[in-house]
Amino acid sequence: LAEREAEESGPLVIYSGRKESLVADVIAEFSATTGIEVEVRYAKSAALAGTLELEGAISPADVFFSQDPVSLGVVAKAGLFDRLPANVLDNVPSWAVDSNGYWVGTSGRSRSLVVDTRDVMDSELPGDIYGLANEKFRNRLGLAPTNSSFIAMVACMIESDGEEKVLDWLTAINGLGYGEYPKNSPQVAAAAAGELDIGMINHYYTLRVLAEDAGAPIKNVYLDGGCGAMVMPAGVGILSSSQNKSAAMAFIEFLHSQSAQETFTNTVYEFPLVAGIQPNALLPEIDSLNSPSNLNWSALALWQEKAVELIAQAGF
Repeated sequence: LAEREAEESGPLVIYSGRKESLVADVIAEFSATTGIEVEVRYAKSAALAGTLELEGAISPADVFFSQDPVSLGVVAKAGLFDRLPANVLDNVPSWAVDSNGYWVGTSGRSRSLVVDTRDVMDSELPGDIYGLANEKFRNRLGLAPTNSSFIAMVACMIESDGEEKVLDWLTAINGLGYGEYPKNSPQVAAAAAGELDIGMINHYYTLRVLAEDAGAPIKNVYLDGGCGAMVMPAGVGILSSSQNKSAAMAFIEFLHSQSAQETFTNTVYEFPLVAGIQPNALLPEIDSLNSPSNLNWSALALWQEKAVELIAQAGF
């Protein structure tokens, strides 16, 4: 049925805020397995959420596959997603699901610090992200201010601690001679090369390097709590305007399949969200991470624009 409908209504159009290098193989396997033709548009998650808001009911997209829950929340808040059925939402833990059922998580990703183990001692690192705004870290910090997950972390900080404290932190970091990177992976490469002491990233970039070179002089440090330790789902939702809904649902079901979940954990080093999938051995126990409990992804979506604004206001 999905195949026949796909032929009738053209290819399944996926807007992917997840990078091509991370998800192209999974999407190709979905297409090969189901016979459903797929077209993918890749861009940053936050940018695609903005595009979907602008396109509204005439968007060509069937599915939004996002790196972060905040961008999904922006699209949900705009009323552009269908509610997903309970049997799909129940595939993953409740923290990785939209409270209104508009999107569902596909894999888990933690914020972390990547550190150059030659130049950084565990004892000098703070317990939370605010502790990085310290003179001892002058010219030692890196970050990617336009990265969707960094923006999501800042949105979490605003929700938890208020705009003023967050702007003070961002301004202080800016004043410490930070290194600016376009995304996460160059921070990890810079740390491995001895050019950066501490980068603010998602955990899996470090693990991808260590999987290839176990002796690389880098490691992840997971903070003791707060938004710098947040565990976020990547996730997916179906656009209400989609003409291709059975194919879109087949795609979500495929992302929850054993094959896709094993790919996420064994090639991307993310946390699988579907029960019964063995996490990759390089991953910490997800229960050992002190992510803020009961994060309201819809509330964080309300702060996304403010987060971008404060990042710019602080001089990034």
